[in-house]
Amino acid sequence: MTDFAQARLDMFESGLFGQGNAFWRWIATDEARPYLAAFAADRAPPREGEFFAVDLAAEDLLDPDHLAELAQHIEAAHG
Repeated sequence: MTDFAQARLDMFESGLFGQGNAFWRWIATDEARPYLAAFAADRAPPREGEFFAVDLAAEDLLDPDHLAELAQHIEAAHG
């Protein structure tokens, strides 16, 4: 399974982005790409020489308050 395929499944199972058909419709949009990349990077193992993997741009995208608003948007727009 590719990293992005696993990230999509992990995103769905986390429930942070909502669950159900709205999530699967949203994840196929261009709007979802930065979230998918941030989620995959957040869960990636550290590269050699790093203590932990950090994507500072991902912190804003994966902020819990932001994700709660996003889940509502996903359901309203794609549900």
